[in-house]
Amino acid sequence: MHSDLDIVIIDDTQLFPYRESFYESGWPIEAFVLTKDTYRDMFEINESRGLPTLHRMCAEGIILKDDGTASEVVEIARETLKKGPLPWTAEEMKQARYEISECLEDLTGSDCHYENIFIVNKLVGLVHEYVLRMNGCWIGDGKWVVRSLQIYNKEFTDQFLHILNDFYKTERKDAIIQFVDNILAPNGGRLFEGYSEGKYVD
Repeated sequence: MHSDLDIVIIDDTQLFPYRESFYESGWPIEAFVLTKDTYRDMFEINESRGLPTLHRMCAEGIILKDDGTASEVVEIARETLKKGPLPWTAEEMKQARYEISECLEDLTGSDCHYENIFIVNKLVGLVHEYVLRMNGCWIGDGKWVVRSLQIYNKEFTDQFLHILNDFYKTERKDAIIQFVDNILAPNGGRLFEGYSEGKYVD
């Protein structure tokens, strides 16, 4: 058995939401205990981040006990998943382009294979988030990175995975640099000159 069982519990007797992991009958279980207020707060946070972990649990799960609250939670989760995450602001788009551009510059200028591995690992996460959020799609975490990309566009995902696989096997980085540059190109390409963050303007 390699998969755990996720259980979402709405319990208004709890003062604070919490998460607890344990085994029952040899089955790994993760319990997410929330209140009627805090589950809405977590939904809003996840919608802003674009990462619908709790939404997926609720939308795709089986209701075990319901006083009417569970049905409401499931319905909200399903509708939100269909609608998609909150769109990025112009500043969030610029920040994402800037961070990807930094990685590309580091990768271009590095001659150390081991450094390149970690640069590419970071780049994969940034590009996955950039492509999905720019297209109004949910992002993923862990195994859901690939799944979320495939939901968006299987052909794009296959190309991305092929280029990554080639880099890890051959140590050649030109293809992945060109691939990412092509992704950035429609929105202005790499961003460095003129970018600022947190600057106060009177």
